[in-house]
Amino acid sequence: MTDSVEHSPVPSKKAPRKGIWLVWLFNLVLVAAVGSAVWLRLAKPATEEAPPPAAAATGGRVKFLMEQQWLIKMKLAQVEDRSLARQITATGRVIAPPDRHATVASPVEGIVTGVHGLPRIGQSVGKGQLLAVLEQSPPPADAAQVSAANAQVRIENARLEAERRRLGQLIVETRARLALAENDFERAKKLHADGIIALNEWQAAQTRLKTAEAEVASARDQLAALVESRAIRPARTETRFDIRSPLAGTVVAVHKTLGEHLTAGETLIEIVNLDRVWVEAPVFERDLARLATGRRAVFTTSADPNVEYVASLVTIGTVIDERTRAATVVFSAPNPGRDLRVGMQANLRLDAGDTVQAAVIPREAVLDHEGKKIVYVLVSGEEFERREVTLGDEYGARVAVLSGLRPGERVVTQGAYQLKLQELRPANAGAHTHET
Repeated sequence: MTDSVEHSPVPSKKAPRKGIWLVWLFNLVLVAAVGSAVWLRLAKPATEEAPPPAAAATGGRVKFLMEQQWLIKMKLAQVEDRSLARQITATGRVIAPPDRHATVASPVEGIVTGVHGLPRIGQSVGKGQLLAVLEQSPPPADAAQVSAANAQVRIENARLEAERRRLGQLIVETRARLALAENDFERAKKLHADGIIALNEWQAAQTRLKTAEAEVASARDQLAALVESRAIRPARTETRFDIRSPLAGTVVAVHKTLGEHLTAGETLIEIVNLDRVWVEAPVFERDLARLATGRRAVFTTSADPNVEYVASLVTIGTVIDERTRAATVVFSAPNPGRDLRVGMQANLRLDAGDTVQAAVIPREAVLDHEGKKIVYVLVSGEEFERREVTLGDEYGARVAVLSGLRPGERVVTQGAYQLKLQELRPANAGAHTHET
């Protein structure tokens, strides 16, 4: 009993101590692992957690490698020093010259008809070509008078026809009597020669022959006179009126359709000849003194800004608009290809009388940057400088530069926009290689 009492508690006390040591060992390993992770985390290089780099502070200088220049086929242009005529700019519109624009109307009232229908818009017509036909109907009172007159005409025509038939019958009868008189005359002549009848009988036969001949001639003359006075035509209650084109050109408007009523003076068709057009534009009062007769203008349209047209001065308006302080100036331009259309906007450049010395570059070299005009100037083989410029007048594909450039410098034309994108890249983007 004693032995059992002494040894039985020993195992129950040793078991808990062993479990406690295992728990302490596990906790120690766990703490070591967490500490290692924290130490590794804190030991990471600061560059891995750094924010993205800001845009490069290049000060307007841009590195652009030669391989990149080849890839975009970069082109440069030299700044030229030129003596240029000052420009006057104006915005106008294309119009038709007065002698090449016809508004076709009718002097009479009627219903619109046509032999082959009315011409369509865009159709070319020749001078004198038949455009439409008007059928005129008189007022009711006039129509009644015409009907009464036509009734009298029909009666008169019937009388003439009856007289014509009577004279035809009369000619037949007189010819028969003439034939009988000719036979009697020949027989009496022979009998008188043989002494069978007396002279007075032969003379009586001769008289009857002449009388018959006179009757035939009279009937023929009456019939001929009646034939010459032809039947009277009845008056028409409807009158046809032809409308023809006053000039050769293109139909630009048709205001009526077949069967519609057209009043006197109302427009039916509009025709324009666009072989030559006019361009009218307002020019400010202060610039009028710089224009002279014979000056030319160069203009473009919004339809194709890259195509330039040359126009010659027609007239300078003599009236100044009180609101705009401008006068209307008119130019004439040839239009063989019919590319210029009436109503188009025209952006004009007019040479003024004085000149100015200025640097000139292609327009494609100029870019917009934060509300300013800039260009990129070549500094070295792979380095370019952004330069702010002040622009002057435009001369076609070139523009005058009043400040910011010196003659002889070279500016980027093709590829300027790619340079701008390169300048706006982050500082370290693409800096470690020559790749584009």
